[in-house]
Amino acid sequence: MSPPHTSITGNPTMKDKPTLKQLMEITQLSRATIDRALNNRPGVHPRTRSAVDAAIRQLHERAESPRQPARARHVAYRIRLLAQAGDAFTDELTRAAQSLETELADSGVQLEVVSCVGISDSEVAERVRELSADVDGIGIICTNTPATVAALRDCVAAGKAVVTLITDVDADARHTYVGVNNRAAGQAAAFLVGRHLETRPSPSVAVVVATFSYTCHEDREIGFRSLLRQRFPHVNLLEVIKGADSGAATYEATRRFMEQHGPLDGIYNVAGGNEGLAAALREKHLAGKTLYVTHEVNRVTEPLLRSDVIDYLLTQDLKLLLKTAVENLTAVSDGLQAPAQAIIPIETYSRYSLY
Repeated sequence: MSPPHTSITGNPTMKDKPTLKQLMEITQLSRATIDRALNNRPGVHPRTRSAVDAAIRQLHERAESPRQPARARHVAYRIRLLAQAGDAFTDELTRAAQSLETELADSGVQLEVVSCVGISDSEVAERVRELSADVDGIGIICTNTPATVAALRDCVAAGKAVVTLITDVDADARHTYVGVNNRAAGQAAAFLVGRHLETRPSPSVAVVVATFSYTCHEDREIGFRSLLRQRFPHVNLLEVIKGADSGAATYEATRRFMEQHGPLDGIYNVAGGNEGLAAALREKHLAGKTLYVTHEVNRVTEPLLRSDVIDYLLTQDLKLLLKTAVENLTAVSDGLQAPAQAIIPIETYSRYSLY
C-alpha cells in the first residue's frame, strides 16, 4: 500500500523532510501538480498520484541510506498542444514541433501535438480535461465555444498553464494568446485585393469562412471588410461563403455561390478547405484569373501557390509560434506573470518568395 500523502510532513523516521523541489526533480512534475497530489485534490490522475508516492518512498530510502548519492534530474515541463484545425495545417504544426524536439528537450520541455481534427467541441473539452491531470501546460487551437471554454477555465482554476495559439478564446479561460494579429491579417488581405483590383470599375469579391466560432476567422473577416470599405469602396464585397473548413464543403458552397452571383474577381479564404475552393474555380475556368488570397503554407496550399491558383499566402513562422507558446507556458508553470498577448509577425508569400 502506498504511504499516505501526509507523510511528507509527518514521517517521524525521516531526519530531513522531502521538499517539493526534491519531488519535482524525481517525478518531473510541476510544483502545482505535486501540491494537488499531496493534498488529495480532485482531478489528479492515478498515475500522477503513484509517481508522487514512488518519489516519497525513494526519498525515504535515501534518508535511511545516506551513503547512496542522490542524483538530481532536470525538471521537465510536460506540454500538450491540442489542434482543432484542418488536417493539412495540423500536419505542418506537428512537423514543426518534431523539428524542435531536441532543442526543447535540452530545456527540459516535452511538447506533443494532439490532433483534434474533425471532432466536436464537446470532445475537445473532454480531451482537455483528460490531459490536464498529467501535464504542466496546455496549448490549444480551438473554437471559442462554451464547452471548450468551460474546460479551459477549469484548467486555469486548477493552476494549469493555458495558452491559445492562432485563434483566441475568452480572456479568463487562458493566460496568453500567441499568434498574429488576425484583424491586421484581414486588413493585409484586403490591401492586396484592393490594390490588384483598383482599376476595375466594380469588382466582385467574396470571403470564405468555416465558422465564426473561431475568433481568428471572425477577426480576419472584420479586418478585411473594414479596410476595403475605407480604402477601396469601389469593391463590391458579397456575402460570406461558409466552407466548414473542409475541401468538400468549401467546393459545394463556392460552386453554389458562383452559380448564384456569377464569376468572382477576388476571393479571400480565412479558413481551410483550399483544395475544394481551387476545384470550384477550376471548374468555372477561373483558376489563375480570380485573385485568390488565403492563409498558411502546407501540403495543400503550397502547390496551389506554385501553380498560380493561389496568389498570396498569409502565414506565420510556426517554429517561432511554438517557441513563444512554450516560453509562456513554462513561465506560468513557474508562477511568473505572462502577457495577455504575444503577437508574432505576419508573413506574406507569393510563388516567387516561397522558400
